[in-house]
Amino acid sequence: MVYTESNEVLALHQAIARPDRRLLLWAGGVGLLLFLIFQIIPDASDLIRNPESYRYIAEAEAEAAAVRFAEERFGGTYKPAGTVHQIRERLYGYLSREDLGKAYDERFGRQYPVESWQVELSGADGSTLFVHVHMRTGEIVAWNEVSGGGRGPEFGAASLAARAFLIERGYAERDLRLRELPEDDAIVFDVADRQIGEAKLTLRIRVTQAEDGAIRVAAFTPEFELPEAHIRYVDRQDRIALMLTYAGAFGISFVLFVIAIVYAALLRRWTSFRRGLLLSGIFLAFYVVQDISMFDGVRASIGEMEDAGPFAVFLTVFQILFTAGIALSVWFAFVAGDGLWRSMGANKWMRRGEPGFGDDVWQGMKIGYCAGFALLGLQAVIFLVMRLGFGIWSSADVTQSLLNFRWTWAFPLLAWCAAISEEAMYRLFGVGLFRRWFRNTAAAAVIPTVVWALGHVAYPVYPWSTRLIELAILGLLFCWLFVRYGFAAALFTHAVFDLVLMATSLMFLGGAGNILLGIFYIVHPVGIAWLIRWWDRRRPPRRRAVPAFAAAGGPAVGGADANGADGATASVPMAFAALMAGDPAGTATGRSMNGDDAKGGSPGGGAGDGDAANRDADGEAAGGEAAGHDPTGGEPEIGGDNGAGDIADGDGTAGDKRGG
Repeated sequence: MVYTESNEVLALHQAIARPDRRLLLWAGGVGLLLFLIFQIIPDASDLIRNPESYRYIAEAEAEAAAVRFAEERFGGTYKPAGTVHQIRERLYGYLSREDLGKAYDERFGRQYPVESWQVELSGADGSTLFVHVHMRTGEIVAWNEVSGGGRGPEFGAASLAARAFLIERGYAERDLRLRELPEDDAIVFDVADRQIGEAKLTLRIRVTQAEDGAIRVAAFTPEFELPEAHIRYVDRQDRIALMLTYAGAFGISFVLFVIAIVYAALLRRWTSFRRGLLLSGIFLAFYVVQDISMFDGVRASIGEMEDAGPFAVFLTVFQILFTAGIALSVWFAFVAGDGLWRSMGANKWMRRGEPGFGDDVWQGMKIGYCAGFALLGLQAVIFLVMRLGFGIWSSADVTQSLLNFRWTWAFPLLAWCAAISEEAMYRLFGVGLFRRWFRNTAAAAVIPTVVWALGHVAYPVYPWSTRLIELAILGLLFCWLFVRYGFAAALFTHAVFDLVLMATSLMFLGGAGNILLGIFYIVHPVGIAWLIRWWDRRRPPRRRAVPAFAAAGGPAVGGADANGADGATASVPMAFAALMAGDPAGTATGRSMNGDDAKGGSPGGGAGDGDAANRDADGEAAGGEAAGHDPTGGEPEIGGDNGAGDIADGDGTAGDKRGG
C-alpha cells in the first residue's frame, strides 16, 4: 500500500479541535483576574505605599560595615567569608499568625529586624565571627564570635560586664531583669515593656575573658521569646509534615520508581528507552543549576557554625547526587508511563515524528495558559477561604529566599523542573499505572495526587494540612487535564502555573532587568511551542507500521491473540465520569488509513463500527479503529485519546481516535 498521512492528520485535527475554547478562555480570564485581585494587587499596593520596605543595601556594603565593626571592637584584621540573607523564621511565623507584622516593623523593625544580612568573617588569628547587618540602615544589630579563644568568667563578673555593656548601648538599667542562671553560656536579660503580642524581648550576651584578663562581649543576640504554646504547636506541625514528606511522598515515590523500572522493561514493545531522555536531561541540567544557585540558602539554614561553608558544600554535593537520582526516576517514569498508556490503546503523549506532533504541542500550550491562569485564580480563592475560615498562616524559609540565590535570573527555571518531573511521575506514569490496576480512571487519579500533595506539606504553611487540601484539589484537576487533553497540555499548564508565580517573585525584587526577565519567563512557553510546531512541520512524516494495541489484561487491539484470532477493539474506561465529556455530540469520527470511516460509540457504550486493517504480508498496516465500549468490563471512555497515530517503539502508526 502507498503511505499517506492525510487521514491521520484529519483525525488529529478533529482531536485538537475538541477543547471548548470559549470555556477555556473564560476560565483563564476569570482565574487571572482573581489571581491579580487577591495576590498581585495587594503586594503591588504595599510596594507603592511603602517602597522603602522593599529596598535594601547591597551585600558588599553589608560586608564593609561588618569588617569595620569587627576590627574596631575585636582588633586585628578580618575578611568576609560569605554573606547570606538570614530570617528569624520562628518570629516571622508568629507575627504572621497573629497579624502583627506591621505593628512590629513600626515599633521594633529598626532595632531588632526580622531579616538581616548575616556576614561571616574570618580573622587573621583564625577566629570566625558572624555579624548581622540591618538590611536597610547598615547598622550592626547582632554578632557572635564562634571561635576566638578566651574563657568564660564566673557568673557574677560576666553579668556585671553584660549589664554595663547594655547600659552603654542605651538600655535603661531599671528595665533590665537578669535571669539567675546562664543559658547556653549566655547571660540573659529580660527587658521590661518591650513586647509584641505574647512575645517578650530577651537579650543574650556571651562574655569571654582573655589570658591578660581583658573582658569582651563575644556575642550579642537580641530576640523575642515566643509563647511556649506557639513553639509546641509549630514543632508538632513540623514533625507531622516531615514524617508525611519522608514516609509518604519520598517513600511511596521511591516505590513508584521501582515499579516504573519493572514496567519499562515489561512494556518495551510499546515504548522506547529513548522516550523522555531529552526532558529528563533538561530537568537534570536546570535543577543542578538551582542546586548550585541555592548554596547560600543552604548556608543560611545551617546557622552560625564555624564550619558552615564546608558543611554547605557537602550538602550541596549531596543534593546534586539526589537530583541525579530523581532525574533517573523521571526517565523511567516517561518510558513506563508511555508504555502503559499505549498498551491500553491510548496515546497520551505524542512522540516526535508522529503526524500532528507539533500541533499537539501548540494546542497543549494554548490549553496550558488558559488552564494555568484558571488554577492560579482557584489557588488564590482556596487560600483566601482557608485564611478567613480556618486561620491559616505562613512562615519563612531562608533556602527559598531569592536573595539567597546566586543566579536569581535562573530561579523561574524551577518551574520547568517541577512540571517535567511531577507530570511524568504522578500523571503520565502514576495515573497510567493505577488505571491499569483499578480499571477506573477517577480512582487511578487519587493515589498519585495524594502522594504528590504530600511532597509539599513541609512548606512553611500552617497547619500542615493546608497544602495537602489545596494541592489535592489542584492535583485532581491536573489529572483531569492530562486524561482529557494529554501530556503536553498538563505539562504546559503546570509550567505556566509555576512560571507566573516565580516570575512575579522575581519582578518584585525590582529593577528593569528583573521586570523584563519576569515578563520573558511568563511568555516564553509560546515561543517554545511555536518553534516545535514550526520544526515539526518542516520534517516530512515518517512511514510507520501499525502496532497491535492491547487493553490491559486483554488481547491485542486490531491484531491477533496467542491463538491467532483477531483481538477485540478496546478502549480505556472513562475518567471522572461526566466531567470529562468528549465532543458535544458524544461521538468522535476518525478515518482509517485505508479510507474507511471509523466512528466511536456513544457514551452508552455501543461498540464502534470502524475497522482496522491488520499487518499485511509486506509488513505494511493501516489502522483507524475507534471504540466506545470496553470488552474488559470497564466504562466507556469519555475524553479518550487526545491524538491520532499511536506508535509503539517507532515501528507503527495507527489512526486511533476514541469518542464518547
